[in-house]
Amino acid sequence: MHRVGDGGQLDRLLRVARTYWGDSPSGERCVVAEVFDQDLRAVVRTLMVARALCGAAAARLVVLGDPEARQLAEVFGAVDDHQPETPPVALVTGRVDGGTPRDIPVVHVHGTGTLQAYALFPGDGPRSFEDELPVRVAAFFEQYVWPNREVIRASAERVAWRAKSGYQVRTDTDRRQLRAYGCARLGLDPALPTITVTAHVPGRDTELFGTTARFAAAEESANWLFVDPVAPEHRHMRSGVGGLSTNILWSLTDVAVSFGDSDLPAFGIPVIQAGFSEGARCGATHLAATASDQVRLLEEAVATHAKGETILGPEQRERARLWLWMRRCGADVPTQLLPHSAHGPDYPRVLAVNLRYVERDGDPLFSAVHRMWERREPLLTRFDFRHPAGLSTTLTPARSIR
Repeated sequence: MHRVGDGGQLDRLLRVARTYWGDSPSGERCVVAEVFDQDLRAVVRTLMVARALCGAAAARLVVLGDPEARQLAEVFGAVDDHQPETPPVALVTGRVDGGTPRDIPVVHVHGTGTLQAYALFPGDGPRSFEDELPVRVAAFFEQYVWPNREVIRASAERVAWRAKSGYQVRTDTDRRQLRAYGCARLGLDPALPTITVTAHVPGRDTELFGTTARFAAAEESANWLFVDPVAPEHRHMRSGVGGLSTNILWSLTDVAVSFGDSDLPAFGIPVIQAGFSEGARCGATHLAATASDQVRLLEEAVATHAKGETILGPEQRERARLWLWMRRCGADVPTQLLPHSAHGPDYPRVLAVNLRYVERDGDPLFSAVHRMWERREPLLTRFDFRHPAGLSTTLTPARSIR
């Protein structure tokens, strides 16, 4: 990770960005960007989306953040107005929580991929950002992604193949052998279904996590793997298994309980969704909204998999592949301005080169932000999903005429 205030690289980036932007957006209204993150990649993404939104909303840019981040924000055209007289037309932020306002549009910028962002507008619903956003994303998915699944399928398979790179198990025989090895290594009963609890963030979703831990402690007809440290209550419980290789962990897993986004249903492993995910309501997982939901789903999972069956349906698996494609392709906007997050330590240098040589006229970043803003869509998109013919042309590789 490159921190915002890191030495010479930042100085060079400031000089290049100041020349690149040149002017500051103006207007009576303002877009407020929060940049409290110390990761340069996250700060730059937030500022870039906010700057694009200023153009879409005809507003000036106001930035709240740490001094180092505000120094970078100034060369992106931010004005020194930390208490604007008029309410902002939008908030652009890398963090959302229960206190995130609902009376103005909120754009949540992710720090992964090239550029990913989700948006919630006033009037979408009275609930919190995390409660309402999955509903809006699911509505978009049902209207534009699921009906085009035949067009998208080939691209979704390619994305799934690349996403599977960390899981090298290719056949059922390989999985059975690794599963037997993993059970022997951990002292588990290979005849029992294995439930893996993952992606929990301490301090969040405490009720559902506690419900899961208590259920596991009382249920000895399954093996239980917790990535988090918990006190094992019987011989079929293990915790702190995050050090296992991906190949062994997912070969052991018959069902996962995830407190975040999970790609596992796309690869045949059912997921009980117990925490926030933007795609939680797209039909790929079994959603637990309450503690009673969680208990019911866990009971069903243990009983079904004990019989050698699965709670993952074929439509769920296809929806999971489409959602995986959506996150990694359809909702990840390629732009020549922003380097991919995978550049890591080289990110500042690549960004400076991009700002020096790439013109912003016509860059997909700006058209994607304008489209999201004007149509009040819940996420940035690489394609215009309202034109299926164009989507088909874009996703279908050109074929040789020979």
